[in-house]
Order: sequence, then C-alpha cells, then structure tokens
Amino acid sequence: MQRCSSDRDFSAYNAAQQARPVRLLARRAVELAAERSRTDGSGTAVELGCGIGVEARFLAENGLTVHTVDADASVEPAMAALSADLPVHHRTTELAQLRELPPADLILSCATLPFVQQPAFDALWSRMRYSLLPRGVLAVDLFGDRDDWADTDGTYLSRSALEALFDGLEIIELTEEERDGRSFDGRKHWHTFRVIARRP
Repeated sequence: MQRCSSDRDFSAYNAAQQARPVRLLARRAVELAAERSRTDGSGTAVELGCGIGVEARFLAENGLTVHTVDADASVEPAMAALSADLPVHHRTTELAQLRELPPADLILSCATLPFVQQPAFDALWSRMRYSLLPRGVLAVDLFGDRDDWADTDGTYLSRSALEALFDGLEIIELTEEERDGRSFDGRKHWHTFRVIARRP
C-alpha cells in the first residue's frame, strides 16, 4: 500500500530545527538575489515550506521582504515573533492549495516540494514560474525517483523530468546526490537534486 506523505509528523521535525544553521541553498540563492537587488533596489522573496523560519530570518536580514508559506500550524508562534521584528509575512496553508504568489525576485523551497502530490505539484510549479520576475532566482530541493520515499504520494523525478521543469530558465547550479544516510524518521537512501536557476 502506498504511504502518504501527509502521515509524517512535520511539527516534530520543525520543532527540532531551531538551532540548525541556514541551509547552503538559501545562502547561495541570497548571493545571487543580491546581484539583482544592487541594480533594482530591495527585493521580494517567497519561501515555500518555511518551517520554523530559519531561512526566512536569513532572507529578511539580508534585505528581502519575505512571504512565507507552511502547512504546519505549530510554527505560527515562531513566525509571528519573526514577523514582529522583520519584514516577514506568513501564511499557513497547504502548498497544493495556493492559488497565487506575489511577484518575486527569489523563490526558495528547501526539501518541501517533493511532498506535494501531482498534479498539484505541476500547478504549483506553473504558479512559481509565473510569479518569478525577470532575472529572478529560483532555488529548490527536489527528490529523485530512486529516493526511498519515492513510493509515497509525493513528486519524485527522473533526471530528464527534472530538466524539463527548468526549460526556458538558466540553470546556474544543479547538484544531484545519491547516498545512504538518515532522515528525521531513521535510516534512508537519499536521491536529491539541488537546483538554482534564473529567469532570463
């Protein structure tokens, strides 16, 4: 029987993220977004699957107005506290339920999009691409079809399917990794793609 990605306890996962460092994907994306903001002024970022706000804080502290989305209601107090001090605007909803996104200089999603089921993933991806401004940066983690979780109801991609998603965008970095390791749930075989692209 197919496992459901919604069965995972993301509230426990998010609570455990408080002290971790900012992910490399976010750091690199901010560097690229800064190149754009130096010529066009301050920018707007969207983070899909923000968790407890580690990356959102980093984005905001680097001069971006940040719109965050997460399905886990348990992160609301942390995001409210963050919003009180920084230009962070949070919304609690399933990514699959999003109908529009603000125009964005940077769209970031760290290890969240694979849990969106198809065809909802395809619709969300279209909205992300539509909202990305010219020369805007798209930075995402996606999971491959040889990942241990590929038998769940999320979206797990072959290399060719992944490359098709970025057709028309300039791929700046694409890192594919396959390894045995651990997840929050225990031992796991990982097959991941870390991709940073720019809209021409």
